[in-house]
Amino acid sequence: MGPDRTRLEDIPGRPALLGTQDVLDPYDDYEGLRARWGALAPVDMVPGVPVWLVLGYEETASVLRSEMMFSRDPNNWRYARERTLPPGLLAVMAPRENAYYVDGPRHRRLRAPIDDAFAAIDETRLRLSVEVACDAILDGLAGRGAADLVEDFVVPLCVQVLGELLGLSHSGAQRMSVLTRDIYAAGDAAVEASGEAMQIMMEHVAAHRLEPGGDLTTAMTGHSAMANDVEVMTALTEMFVIAHDAEVAWVAGGLHMLLTDGRFAARLYGGRLDVSDAVDEVSRVRPPVVNVLPRFARQDCELGGRFVAAGDALVPAIAAANADPALAIDDPLSDAGGRYHLTWGVGPHSCPAQRVASIIGRTAISAVVHRIPQMQLLVAPEGIPMVRSLWTRYPAALPVRFLEPVQTSRW
Repeated sequence: MGPDRTRLEDIPGRPALLGTQDVLDPYDDYEGLRARWGALAPVDMVPGVPVWLVLGYEETASVLRSEMMFSRDPNNWRYARERTLPPGLLAVMAPRENAYYVDGPRHRRLRAPIDDAFAAIDETRLRLSVEVACDAILDGLAGRGAADLVEDFVVPLCVQVLGELLGLSHSGAQRMSVLTRDIYAAGDAAVEASGEAMQIMMEHVAAHRLEPGGDLTTAMTGHSAMANDVEVMTALTEMFVIAHDAEVAWVAGGLHMLLTDGRFAARLYGGRLDVSDAVDEVSRVRPPVVNVLPRFARQDCELGGRFVAAGDALVPAIAAANADPALAIDDPLSDAGGRYHLTWGVGPHSCPAQRVASIIGRTAISAVVHRIPQMQLLVAPEGIPMVRSLWTRYPAALPVRFLEPVQTSRW
């Protein structure tokens, strides 16, 4: 007997990932969905836009790996093709000529300049740049006695580092930061924010044609695979938007664990857990991107015991896949389950910036651990507000009081 062939749109009672008032919690609600539906759960991305939420590890890996079966191109999804998506969601989901949104030879051509640009980054120089940025920001907080670690440390750090990597002016990077958060909020401001972000990057690319520098923008504009400046602009816009959201989520998520998980904090501050290992643990159990943008079934198929129709959208839930009980190992001394996490993706669309993102995240959290030896949340852990997003989950604010003076720079 085959799987139930009921169409996704016809399954009643689908919860919304991003509702009018709330967001499904990937560390609580997803487990309830797994218990009810198994590896694939029928949900709405937003009310009225049905998708399959892929919760199983094997199923998520299969969807991410197979572009022949599961396309990244929204043209394969009638909701995007027919422009029936809400405007706020369309700002992220509309088809476009970008490595993140196409498959096959087009993807390989547009992805090559991104891979080459990131591969050429000097790790030592990047680490030093992040250390200097961390120290400058923490020096500015030293006399205050309290701070919001998200708005006063994490966001300014990511703005400065991404601005330097792309050769953006500080004001341009700051504006892109605001626009990125508007885009991912998927609200009324998302469409206008997306347009303004592309305009900023178009002007940035044009300026770099006249005055190139030693940055990612220059590497992209000079790459032979890029056909024109519009392709460069769309690639750079996507790079900033994705990198900003994910890096803020990663560092803020790590600091959130440091402040709310006593066991994790004791291991880290006590030296029993190396900072690099700690950041890797955070990336696995609290991945910065909890859901990645959908794939679209090219033909009818069966996945996780469910019938998936051609044109259905599937949202890989990285947080749920990493926590799949199927990865559990009986041996308590084994970390095999942790080694197979999907935080960075797999397949042709895996993250091109893993090395760079890891350096930024490790350096940022290390700076806080070493320079702020004692701090206390100013709100109860359950009172910490979370960012309202389909794709990432991290604290919108981390207000703390410094119990000891901020230490002087280590460098």
